[in-house]
Amino acid sequence: MKRMFNDLKIGIPFFLFCTVLFACNGGNKKSKSATSKILDTTNAAHLNKPQDLQFLTTEEYVAGIVSRRQAIEKQLPGINQETAAQLYHVFSQYVDTALIGMSNNEGVWLDKYVNYYSEKTHSINPPANVEQRIKLLATAGIEPWGIGEGYTILRLVPTFYTDLFKSSLPPDYKAYLQLVADEDTVLFSADAGIMISVNLVGKRVLNWEKYLDAYPTSIFAPEALVLYERYCYGYLFGEENTPTFDEHEKLSSILPENKTEYISFVRQYENTKTGKIVKTFLDNLTTARSVLDLQGIIAPLIKQRNINEFEILPKQSDFLEAQIAGLTKPVYDTLPIEIHMSGGPSVELTRTTDSIIYFKQNNNIYCLAMFTNTAKGAGAPVSGWVDVWAFKKADDRWQTISYLIEAGGGGMYGSSGYFNNLIKVGDKLTGVVIGGAITHMGSNASWDDLIVLKDDKLMKVLHLVTQSSYEGATGMQKCNENRWLLEHSGKEFYDLIIVSGSCINGFLPINKITIPYKDGSYKVPDKYEYTGI
Repeated sequence: MKRMFNDLKIGIPFFLFCTVLFACNGGNKKSKSATSKILDTTNAAHLNKPQDLQFLTTEEYVAGIVSRRQAIEKQLPGINQETAAQLYHVFSQYVDTALIGMSNNEGVWLDKYVNYYSEKTHSINPPANVEQRIKLLATAGIEPWGIGEGYTILRLVPTFYTDLFKSSLPPDYKAYLQLVADEDTVLFSADAGIMISVNLVGKRVLNWEKYLDAYPTSIFAPEALVLYERYCYGYLFGEENTPTFDEHEKLSSILPENKTEYISFVRQYENTKTGKIVKTFLDNLTTARSVLDLQGIIAPLIKQRNINEFEILPKQSDFLEAQIAGLTKPVYDTLPIEIHMSGGPSVELTRTTDSIIYFKQNNNIYCLAMFTNTAKGAGAPVSGWVDVWAFKKADDRWQTISYLIEAGGGGMYGSSGYFNNLIKVGDKLTGVVIGGAITHMGSNASWDDLIVLKDDKLMKVLHLVTQSSYEGATGMQKCNENRWLLEHSGKEFYDLIIVSGSCINGFLPINKITIPYKDGSYKVPDKYEYTGI
């Protein structure tokens, strides 16, 4: 189900990929044979095989949803949880794409919907023709939903899937869909502000922490991580129009009611990951230099699977940017300062420091430094990158232990990419995630490169395209996304889990695979490395 705080595209024209399992018949043109094919889960391998959908009327989409829902209701009694999960994935893909088509069809009155509000009745009073459209949509479990700033979207009623599947799905499915249903009864964020109380935000954070503890490898775990991080950050720092601090540079300006809430949270949940993060937040209110400095301390903790996963250290006064520059200079002095562009002149490189991180691993103190390399004025070919350097403190002396030039990242027109985050790759292994992206002629792609520090050596172990999409003259036409996490499996290198799905209407997980580390890397299938450009 679409999350209300995702980036939303209103009235996107409809041209999408769907699976062969729902066969593009849309409504009731071939109702019996189409429905039978739609709900056949005997060949679930086709779940990711794309096929173009037709442009259909809202009536046809509604009929398609209703007929599929009825067919599922007949099949659910007596089937196993795995088959029910396949039914859910097939049905949710159809509903997801149908919502885009209906939003496009109903765009005229959706754009005006906010204007139907009556100050006299304190309710929406649409004209008769719009009321008829709303009633039609309601038969398929769809409703208009205001998301702030005058925008209205079409969405599923919160209990759409929980009412249909009830107890038929696996436990992680049931728990995820129920949490989403509970949360979607109210709008979380609108107009750059949080719409619920800070106490309720804290409860949401805790709920998603519990979910991830219970189902760390669920197909929904990557989305649950996104929700956890968003709620946790919002809980502690608010949003632009509902900030935790009255003045951005003054930690003493924290709202008294928020501070009281945080103290209470720590007392109740001090042994949880979130409880420890909140305690760190409170402890640093008097020692951090500013709200921005505090955000820099807390944000990495939120991203960690467990708060004790890394021992992140503060800046080491004996090893700052100047000392790092001194150690990197002998190598950089040997490298060209220009890059030759295909079919064009050489372009000067600009190298800057992206991030410097200090941490402990295996009782040793390390520093990782990331440098961006940008080719100013570069043309269309990929022409930027990120270097990664590793330093170690031994006998009170810092030394270079490893470096990777062009370690990862990159993008079009000289874009270098960027440091994303630090991640635990094994119980005794630390990884650096570098992001890159391309935008060219309507096509968009992004990717992650994973660099691991092992035995004091940096090594690249993963390249994975995280999103590929195409946006034509009529709007977004396709969007595929791959989210990933590492399963704490007890092995030297954790197993890689990739959850792939559609992102045309918010992220909809479809398929999950597990890949072990082998022979120096994670061997991902070629399709996960293809950008589509």
